[in-house]
Amino acid sequence: MRTPTRRLTAIGAAVGLVFAASAITPAVAAPVTTAVSSATCSTLDNRTTTGSAAEFALTLRGGDKVVTSVSPAKTGDKIFLSGAMGLNLIFADGPTTGMVFIAPVDGTYNLKWSLQTTSTPTSALTWSFDTTCSSGTVTSPSPSPSPTAPTKPGKGKGKG
Repeated sequence: MRTPTRRLTAIGAAVGLVFAASAITPAVAAPVTTAVSSATCSTLDNRTTTGSAAEFALTLRGGDKVVTSVSPAKTGDKIFLSGAMGLNLIFADGPTTGMVFIAPVDGTYNLKWSLQTTSTPTSALTWSFDTTCSSGTVTSPSPSPSPTAPTKPGKGKGKG
């Protein structure tokens, strides 16, 4: 009865080696990423680029406005904007002509515009950018001081 057990053990070991050998794969090269263009508010103004998406590392001041358009686009298509500024994530969508992004504060924004399409996407898109550059940081208004409670006559200090 020992022979069948040895035979099964040998078969099991062989199958285990086959699985182990198939699990070992050659190292895969890191994925190729496209270079992201750097720009400022003024260098992005009246700029066009082609491709399936447009991606920039933008140095903007608070209040800088970037208006984006893409063509060709069909009815129902939208521009999708995704990105980050520090730890803040940015997601928005808008029309294919005149989508507006306004920088809330000074900083470098890594932004990517892509087309959300209702039909087969095309890689031959033309992205157009127009900007309005501000003069500085947009700050939120500080809260006004709370009003003091009125003092009733005869109840104030100094009575004595």
